[in-house]
Amino acid sequence: MTASLDQKPSLALRLLGIAALAAAGGATGYALAGVTALETLPWDDSLNLLMAALLIVSALASVVVMFTRPSSMPKGCGILQIVVLLLAGTMLLLPVFGPAYASPDMIFGAVIVLLIGQSVANLMLWKAADELFRRVMAETSALAFWAVQLALFVYAAAERLGLIQSISAWGMMGILMGIYLACSVIASARRGLAT
Repeated sequence: MTASLDQKPSLALRLLGIAALAAAGGATGYALAGVTALETLPWDDSLNLLMAALLIVSALASVVVMFTRPSSMPKGCGILQIVVLLLAGTMLLLPVFGPAYASPDMIFGAVIVLLIGQSVANLMLWKAADELFRRVMAETSALAFWAVQLALFVYAAAERLGLIQSISAWGMMGILMGIYLACSVIASARRGLAT
């Protein structure tokens, strides 16, 4: 391996990246606080809003990584990852904020169009990925499926027995995204990609 591949970005560049991410997080929080009174949102909207923010901030972090990595490193699938993350975040934001600007039918149609676009981008990402990245994607999916299946079984049994109240499908979507993001971090860390 050559010395240029082993070099890490300078401390100043890493601090600049951290500052950019902090600024993006602060701007996101400020914008969201200005758009709605978050304390008046139902818990499922709040959860999906949090998931959307995490996805969008992850996309912004990926942009920072793309521009700060050494030019000698392979480009990988960065642009496709960013597109997938942004589309997922947007799809979670639209049902919460979209009805203030358009009819529910139009918002639902937009979500379906974005879902199709994201599915195509995910397939392109899988096709363009190397074996390591494909393995991380497969492990994330398997771990998330196992965790969600386990949680859904416990929840369904408790609901059937009248021990807990029903959760909306929208709330379940937020829980699913939270589990999936956690599984993604675990799978990436196991393969040394989260360092």
